[in-house]
Amino acid sequence: MACDTTSAPAPTTAAAPRPAPPRWTLPALTAAGFASVTIELSPTGLLPAIAADLAVSTSAAGALVATWAVTLAATSLALVRATRRLPRQRVVAVALLVCGAATLATAAAPTLALAVAARIVGAAAHGLVWALLVPHVAALVPPDRLGRAVSTVLAGPTAAAVLGVPAAAALGGALGWRVALAVLAVLTLPPALLLLSGGPGRPVGPRACDGDGDGDGDGGGGGAWWRDPSARPVVRTAVGAAALLAGHFAAVTYLAVLVTDGAGLPAGAVPGVLLVFGLAGVPGLVLAGPLSDRRPVAALPLTAVAFAAALLLLGTHPVVALAVVAVWGVLIGLLPPVFQTRVTRLAAPAVRDVAGAIAVTALNVGIAAGAALGGAVLAGSGPTALVLCAAGLAAAGALVLSVGRITSPQTVVPGNDGASVRP
Repeated sequence: MACDTTSAPAPTTAAAPRPAPPRWTLPALTAAGFASVTIELSPTGLLPAIAADLAVSTSAAGALVATWAVTLAATSLALVRATRRLPRQRVVAVALLVCGAATLATAAAPTLALAVAARIVGAAAHGLVWALLVPHVAALVPPDRLGRAVSTVLAGPTAAAVLGVPAAAALGGALGWRVALAVLAVLTLPPALLLLSGGPGRPVGPRACDGDGDGDGDGGGGGAWWRDPSARPVVRTAVGAAALLAGHFAAVTYLAVLVTDGAGLPAGAVPGVLLVFGLAGVPGLVLAGPLSDRRPVAALPLTAVAFAAALLLLGTHPVVALAVVAVWGVLIGLLPPVFQTRVTRLAAPAVRDVAGAIAVTALNVGIAAGAALGGAVLAGSGPTALVLCAAGLAAAGALVLSVGRITSPQTVVPGNDGASVRP
């Protein structure tokens, strides 16, 4: 079943609204994001200890990190389609439990091969959680509150990067990496059990194009999602965001080199620069919700253009570089919630889960491609070329997103109440 995203007359009679979800549902989803992203990123701070314990090189242990993004990109869409008939909140909860169990298996693995296998299972489950997270939020809140709700839930991964990963590294240093991973696995239990106890989760109002009537927006069928009228703008937006994120990761992976060799800051300033960058993401996340709700069409292109401009100025002057890092941090705090909110609003309710999987795939392709390309450019041509390459990728992404804004300025957003909302 396909939704008509070009016009939808206002309903002549108001349907009875479905009950709002429990108040703890969004906090539980936030905690789910915190737990799963901390699990995803924690090996970066534990690799030396893991490598020593498993008697492998640190670079070989890096497979625990590298396989994660590849698995997400390869499995997210297929898993969303395979579970399309199941209640989404329960799928999120069970996938979170699988991620926790896989993390326990990683902690107990006697060899690197078994640890990698367990991480692959955890990454697939994590990808399913993240593909469904924002579409499920869209089923729980009114359309005009979507941006704020998404920002609330995505505070979880922000806290994971700022607090969870350093805490995991400290715990690993004190008690060992296996204990650290076991503790992270336990963190998945409270949000998963809360989500399971709350039932499948219902939207606050009747959903358009929900053919099976369960409120999950899957339409009750397995038709070709790409035939839906909203599929093309979703894919275009995902491609633009992937290019933008590739530019970001091409630069941020080698930020220490860019601010020292490129901008002339002393090596001792690098920890402070990283702190500024991390903390600046917090106000970006706070601004993302109101910006997405008040400027639902313009928010993403404006963020993309500012991103490209900031990257271009990165390697110019020490003072300028520090200011740019702060602005850049704000923008990376803005980008994920603004992007995912935009994709969710573009997608017809019948294909929102698929749109979530496309978004997750695009993000991970951007991450992997940007980090790999950045390393190659830095090794072959130096910091200045890397800055230009990163800015060029971001500019290409901004162009795709801006052209989409110009060619379809009256994009229709399918509302939870069955009416079309023009941003």
